[in-house]
Formats: sequence, structure tokens, C-alpha cells
Amino acid sequence: MTAAAPAPSPDPAEPVLRVAGLDVSFAIDGGSAKAVDGVGFQLTRGRTLALVGESGCGKSLTALAVLGLVPRPGRIGAGSVRYHGRELTSLDDRALRGIRGNAIAMVFQEPMTSLNPVYTVGDQIAEAYRLHFSASAREARAEAVSMLDHVGIADAQNRARAYPHQLSGGMRQRAMIAMALVCRPDVLIADEPTTALDVTIQGQILDLILAMQKENGMAVLFISHDLGVVSEVADDVAVMYAGTIVEQTPAASLFAAPRHPYTRGLIETLPGTTPPGGRLPAIPGVVPDFRRRPKGCRFSDRCSLADGHCRDASPPPAVSGGAVSCWKADAP
Repeated sequence: MTAAAPAPSPDPAEPVLRVAGLDVSFAIDGGSAKAVDGVGFQLTRGRTLALVGESGCGKSLTALAVLGLVPRPGRIGAGSVRYHGRELTSLDDRALRGIRGNAIAMVFQEPMTSLNPVYTVGDQIAEAYRLHFSASAREARAEAVSMLDHVGIADAQNRARAYPHQLSGGMRQRAMIAMALVCRPDVLIADEPTTALDVTIQGQILDLILAMQKENGMAVLFISHDLGVVSEVADDVAVMYAGTIVEQTPAASLFAAPRHPYTRGLIETLPGTTPPGGRLPAIPGVVPDFRRRPKGCRFSDRCSLADGHCRDASPPPAVSGGAVSCWKADAP
């Protein structure tokens, strides 16, 4: 059997996926507004980059853009998405279907809206396998059962015959991971994969993703609003705010010495960072609507350090490791 994925990079240190200057725009009132603006990052084999930020920052839209799945009327206005050097933004939908689920796979945050309710989970995993490999129905079915067993679902043979509503939330998420990994992708995008799961199941899902990464050497883009979860899984972190990346650095550096005021605010809101009985801090205000963002720094209207320059001039985005998009970076 022959996979449809491009050949892996001969140099494991080279990025598997490189995103640069990515813009996603939506038409509004005769013009357009950027929901994602100048985003850049790279994924390396065997490492996890966490993309973090509050809801509405553009994290999920960035992931969809990587796969060419931006919902209409949105569109990729500029930028580059390169998989092993191959530009994906210029591919037609047929060519992209050969990439999605095969070379680059995605686990969505809500499996009940991602799994088809009228097909068994085994049939859906088998279909994903047959889509990219020259496999018979029997071979694909056997692979689906094997993958369900591999992700820790007991009695996989019978569970493969179950419909999504017959499985628990944790099992459905494991089935989604099985579907994403059945073709052994180079890149896994995990979009809030533990949302709505209890703490015990959440830990099991995180452990599963890390174990599969270690086994397959995947590059992982882990999307989350929860820095507590990110601290457990990420090698590198890109902090996103109002459509752009404001800080990008190794995880150890970010948690030891965050440089952007927004990053510091996120970390200060983590439980355990305040004395017992103290009030948990909160970042004032809300993420601005992408149609009505501040003129200068997008965080200026929520930042206690902002001055006139911050409000008038936008700092360049943080597009590489160790970069920060802030005129007041490292200020006390």
C-alpha cells in the first residue's frame, strides 16, 4: 500500500511545517477586515508548539487556514503555509484533500459535532484510511479496530460498531484521535482537545497525544486557552492576541520570565499563583472585535503600561522563537 503523503524531510531538524505572514480576511461593509494578521510559526518533528490565548484571538481560524478550511466568506489574503517546502495555499481542493488527514491531521475540540452521527466510529476511521491508502474494506476495518485499541479503547472490536452517541465523551475524543492518527501524519493539530472533559479524562487524553507523538515523531500544534494544560505538553509556546502572535518562545522561558504584559496577565490568572484566600487576578476588558481593533498595539486598551506611543503605533508581530510584539517588553 502506498500513502499519498509527500516524502518526509531528510533533515529532522528542518521544520515540517512553516507558516509565514498568514492573513485571513472577511468581507465587511464593502471592505475587509483581518481576523488573522501576519501570523508566523514553524513546527519541528517531535516537538509541540502550543498556540494559546483567550477565545476570539484567532487560534482555531489559524489552524483551519493551515488546512485550507477557512469558512466562507473568509479567505486567506496573504502569507505562506509550507509543508516540507511545498506551498499549500496555492493548491486546489483536490490536492489539499491528499494532505488533510494524511500528512496533516486535526483533532477538533468537540467530537460530537465532528463525528458523523449516522455512521459507526469504526466506519468513519476506516473511511479516513481508505481515502488515502489503497486498502480493501476489510483491511481498512481491521486498521480502524487496531487504532481504537491503540488509543486505549477497551473491547475495540465491539466499540468500532458503536455510534458516536453510544460512547462517553472521553471515548469519543479517543475515537477522534484514532481517526486523526490512522494515516500516521507528520503533523497533528489538536484544537482544544480536552475541552468539556473532566480532569482525569483530560490527563489521559494529553498523555495519549504525547505518547503517540513519541511513537510517531509527529510535530504537534496544540491549541488551548489553558496555560495550565500548556505547561504540561508544550516545548514551545506562541501567545496569540487579537489575530496576531504577541510572544513566541520556548515554554520554559515563557513560564519562567514572560515578556509581554498579556502573557504575564494570563500566567497570573492561573490557580496557585495567588496566596491562599487571595483574589484571583483577571485581565480587564475583552479581546477586541476584529472589525474594530485599536489603532496601535492591540492590547493597549487593556494594558496598564500603555502610553501614547503604544496607542498610536503597532509593534511588529512575534514571528520567531524568543520574539515579543510589545513596545514595553520586559518592563516591570
